[in-house]
Amino acid sequence: MVNINGINDNFQERLRQAESAESEVQRLQPLAAEAPQLRLQKAKAQKEEERRRTKEESILKATQAAQSAADKQVRMSDVLGHTANAVIELYTLLKDVDSSRQRALEALAIADRIDYDIELEESEEHERSLDRDTRGLAYALAARHGDVKVQQMLEELDPDFSMMRGCNLDEPLYRDVANFVMRHAVPKEELLQPIISQPASESSVGPASTNTPVGPSLSQPDAKEYANETNGTDGADNFLL
Repeated sequence: MVNINGINDNFQERLRQAESAESEVQRLQPLAAEAPQLRLQKAKAQKEEERRRTKEESILKATQAAQSAADKQVRMSDVLGHTANAVIELYTLLKDVDSSRQRALEALAIADRIDYDIELEESEEHERSLDRDTRGLAYALAARHGDVKVQQMLEELDPDFSMMRGCNLDEPLYRDVANFVMRHAVPKEELLQPIISQPASESSVGPASTNTPVGPSLSQPDAKEYANETNGTDGADNFLL
């Protein structure tokens, strides 16, 4: 139906709706303008919440780990005591082994000296029977006796002897502990090396690192001393001059 102004009801309704919408847009426009800022605030709040939760979880884990460390640390005194006792036991054992080797050297030195005396007496008797001069005989025979001979005799008694025979020397920690104790107990012994790292050729060059040398107090007379002690009245002094 068209009224007298040529405007029908339909148009009036649409105009009313449009004006209503326009009014609503104008009313919501300030609120809509706040949307970007509100989104930023929301993201910031979520990030802060995430950080807070992560921090709390981290502090809780740190507290639990620190408490676990404290609980375990209580055992440290006992473990250290056991370790020290084990080291002392190893130290004492090394000293005992070394002492036994030294006693063996002392005994072998006596046996070697007896062999020397017998060899010298027999050789002098033989040389005199041939009317030969025996003045240099004591010195010559003494060169085959003494420290080197005694050490050789000891090695023949136990050819495969070493301070750490049968021990795991390829494990670095074991080797370090053994070397630490050996440096204090038997400093004359050479430091241990891992067996697998030693070339085969090295084992045949030079003396074995586990040999027990004759200590200063057990040192045997050298060739001159042997000759002087044994043949002092038979002209050996003239020879040594």
